[in-house]
Amino acid sequence: MIEHSSSKKKMFYMIVLILTLITMIVGATLAYFALVASQKDEGTTLYTGTLQISYIDGVYIKNPELFPKSNVTYDTYDGVYRNTFSVESSGTLEQTIAVDLDVRMNEFNDKALKYAIFNSEGKEMARGYVPQAEGTVTLASNMYLAHNGTATYTLIIWWDNTNYDQKEEMGSRISGRITIYSKQLKY
Repeated sequence: MIEHSSSKKKMFYMIVLILTLITMIVGATLAYFALVASQKDEGTTLYTGTLQISYIDGVYIKNPELFPKSNVTYDTYDGVYRNTFSVESSGTLEQTIAVDLDVRMNEFNDKALKYAIFNSEGKEMARGYVPQAEGTVTLASNMYLAHNGTATYTLIIWWDNTNYDQKEEMGSRISGRITIYSKQLKY
């Protein structure tokens, strides 16, 4: 007689468990459909913009004729690699710009080549060394670009004039590609 009572309790709990599970599924389904039905067709607005990049002097660096220089300014033209590019935003997004250099080959010694990026007014935005190793390096980042704005930059790469004998580097080659990225500023 005790087994029969225990069996009835198990059956009762099983039925309660199944009914609870069914109630939960029905409730979740109703909540989902109520949420979907309450959404308007125009409830989500996504704003995008267009970024147009014009590589005025091209995108590829292919063995420029470099001469040792101690320093460069925005007005330096001779014996350097010079590339001017513009970035135009047509939209409602404010963003930051990053300039990468994908070095495909660099036969110069490490820290033999330097770079500087200038804005259109000649203000230096970034400066550093072009790595000897192949790969991608970020030359500049976090350069602000307003919505519906245009920014023009000039990249100058030069062979750094040092106090050691640089004859061994004569005839060295470098090649790579310039890439521009943008990132939307968060509101």
